[in-house]
Amino acid sequence: MEAAPHSLRVKTLGLAALILVGLSGPAAWGQTQPAPQPQKAPAQQTAPAQQTTPSPAPAQTPAPEGQPAGVEQPPAEPPPPPPSVLSPAEQTELEELVSPVATIRSDLERLEKAFERNKQNDEELARIRGELINVFRAAAATRDKLQPRSQALAQQIEKLGPAPEKDATESVEVKTERARLTAMSSEIDGALKNTELLFVRARQLLVALQTARQELFANELFKRTLSPVAPTLWTRVIGDAPAAWRQLRESISAWLSLAQRNWMSVVGLFGGVFLLFALLRALVHWFLAWRLDRPRDEPPTFFVQAATVGWVAPLLALPAFAALQVLGIGLDGVNLLTWEYGRIAERAFPALYIFVGVAALTRAILQPRRAAWRLVDLSTPAARSLTRIITLIAAVFATDIILQEVIRRLFVPFSINIMETALASIAIGVLMLKLVRTRFEPRSVTTGLHSQDLRGDGAIAGNVGTGSRFRPYLIKLPVLAVALVILGASLLGYVGLGRFLTQQVIFTGSVIALVLVFHLAIRALLGAPGTGIKPFDAVLQEKVGLDESQAAFITRAVSVLLNTALAVAALPIIMITWGYTPQEALYWMRSAVFGFQIGEFRVSLVRILLAVALFFALVFATRIAQRWIDRGVAQSKRIDQGIANSIHTAIGYVGFIVAALAAISYGGIDITNFAIVAGALSVGIGFGLQSIINNFVSGLILLVERPIKVGDRVTVNGQDGFVRRISVRSTEIETFDRASLIVPNSEFITTTLTNWTHRNALGRALINISVSYNSDPEQVRDILLKVAEDCPLVQKHPPAWVGFDNFGADGLDFILIAIVPDINKIGDARSDLRFRIFKAFKEAGIEIPYPQRDIHLRDLDGVRTLLTRLAEERARMSATAVPESGATPDGNDRS
Repeated sequence: MEAAPHSLRVKTLGLAALILVGLSGPAAWGQTQPAPQPQKAPAQQTAPAQQTTPSPAPAQTPAPEGQPAGVEQPPAEPPPPPPSVLSPAEQTELEELVSPVATIRSDLERLEKAFERNKQNDEELARIRGELINVFRAAAATRDKLQPRSQALAQQIEKLGPAPEKDATESVEVKTERARLTAMSSEIDGALKNTELLFVRARQLLVALQTARQELFANELFKRTLSPVAPTLWTRVIGDAPAAWRQLRESISAWLSLAQRNWMSVVGLFGGVFLLFALLRALVHWFLAWRLDRPRDEPPTFFVQAATVGWVAPLLALPAFAALQVLGIGLDGVNLLTWEYGRIAERAFPALYIFVGVAALTRAILQPRRAAWRLVDLSTPAARSLTRIITLIAAVFATDIILQEVIRRLFVPFSINIMETALASIAIGVLMLKLVRTRFEPRSVTTGLHSQDLRGDGAIAGNVGTGSRFRPYLIKLPVLAVALVILGASLLGYVGLGRFLTQQVIFTGSVIALVLVFHLAIRALLGAPGTGIKPFDAVLQEKVGLDESQAAFITRAVSVLLNTALAVAALPIIMITWGYTPQEALYWMRSAVFGFQIGEFRVSLVRILLAVALFFALVFATRIAQRWIDRGVAQSKRIDQGIANSIHTAIGYVGFIVAALAAISYGGIDITNFAIVAGALSVGIGFGLQSIINNFVSGLILLVERPIKVGDRVTVNGQDGFVRRISVRSTEIETFDRASLIVPNSEFITTTLTNWTHRNALGRALINISVSYNSDPEQVRDILLKVAEDCPLVQKHPPAWVGFDNFGADGLDFILIAIVPDINKIGDARSDLRFRIFKAFKEAGIEIPYPQRDIHLRDLDGVRTLLTRLAEERARMSATAVPESGATPDGNDRS
């Protein structure tokens, strides 16, 4: 049993003492001195008198020595209760804080007993779960109210320090304050523990409820009856049909007899409803023709089409909705919705509303008569076929709901109920197969017009075409699978499963269609590919002044936020369609959106989204401040441009850091936790991961400071290439040989880096030319300037420059410097300039000199003497060798 609060214990002891003293009064009068009365606690003096209940007489105890046995002895007196340390105001406040715990406990016990009594009643279990959700809310509110108070009291007690030792002394004020705070903390901590215990019990009851409902749902869903193709069921239907028809005829006759009493009002009602429907329908058709069929200079954009669906669908449903509403009010006014007819009408009118809404939404999206306003890329035959199929599915579903209620209220035999449900499910399954077989041809197949290409979405008309009937697979394959399951379950006798799947097809399909329309509208608003417009990007770039990359980043962020909000709004509706009660769906969504507890952390989707929005807002404000500085302070001639750039960069860093810290703090994450983790890992990071952390920090510097960016042409460590990717650890550079060079980020921070395109893409084409000494230098200069001016790869401003560089060894050296708008075209510019220079020099007769060298030989007499000696020696050797070679007397050589 749970411990009673401190105030209740004080009251109980005081009352017990008073009762014992009152009952022992007559025995005490026989003594020489009266027994002392115990003092009441201050809080007990105001206790109501009705809390005092009679106490049993004290038991007889043996008489002590010296006393007669018949004399009753007074009982031992209890010790007086300790005085209360809380004031009456504090006691009242404490009771108000902990009193909801008792209410929650009693409600939980009542729901536990109700669950035990209604384990086989799904409706009661759903109601109990709805009340249990309220218990969860009350417990969460109580806990949220007690936790801050408990933490505050704990901090105050901690400031007072620990209690002194046995022989130590302490001031009375500190001792009294510690006792007061300890008493209040004990009460609140006890209430918190009781609340947590109630949470556990509530979760256990919720699990039990969910398990019981799942078992009931599975038993009902997979309960097998007679198959609609079984002869036994048809025999029963044929046998029960006469009695059912007789009962239905009697009910209709009774309603008609009731209507005959006010036949003029009934006729006027139906006539008025018909006229109202016809008039509104004619007005709607005229208005739609006036707005949508008038000539246009250009076809409507996708954004306009999506926005048009938002008002065309309600307008198409208006005539039927108004007619049904007037009909219901009129029938109730003439008292024709009594008894079972009123119950049937309660189900029939919502079913008809569903049918009208689905039909109107389908016509607004597919537009079978207006191809220009069709939201999806489908041909007119495909749009008409889809509109007809979806409308028939909704009609069969609404008819099934009405007939089910009629069967229930008129007590039609069960065999007819099974047959009707099975036939409705089979009809919907056949229509779904017909939808799968419908070829989703694009609009250009029949009209020859090319609308906005939405086929990349995949969710509407992705990969549509004339190839396969099952394309787009993302839509048709799930529909085919569900249709086969519905047909199989209905034909095998699992009528409940087939009916459940048909309901989910209608409800879930309608919700998905609405969500899809809003999603496409968001894509069109933010400038999705294929829409042809970018209004949001245009506003950010033109009005705010952001560049293309910043506008694209903000657009993606807004798209994620809007789609997340759309999913959050659609999720509870889908949960309700799948059997959750509205209370359950709202509770889960409330927990997901406004926060749920995970250990010591409270996760809140709303706070996270607001934190993200706060981050982007602060970063956006930082960018505006930087732009203001660039356009204002930086343009001033009194301030140095380097200082202005430093201020610009510092504001960017500070703004980003402040935005990150503010977003993290608002999101519910304690920043001190990061400091604790960083302090604990600093030693290991410093020694073991020094190189990785160095590259990581360098990568952050590169990403924030951006000394290089993707697409830049750089030179690092003698390697030239283009930057392709920058990560937090390394940077990928593609060389001119198409090789990937992976460079650690620290290399870009600690070594010299040449970025050819850091500020702009301008490059300098430098050409060295030599001409002969016979050339006119001024003519050479004019020719080079004319060549540079005629070259299309060279900028005209600033103009090219020609310099007389040097008197060379072989000729006059000139230098031509021209500015190229794209540094990647420097090679082409140099080559084209050399071709033009060679042609111009040749036409002007200017010679490009060859290298010239003069050779001077010394001591020619000694060389001449040596050559003469070598010649004589060769002649002598030749004369000596003639006889040995076999010469004949006539002087001919034999060889």
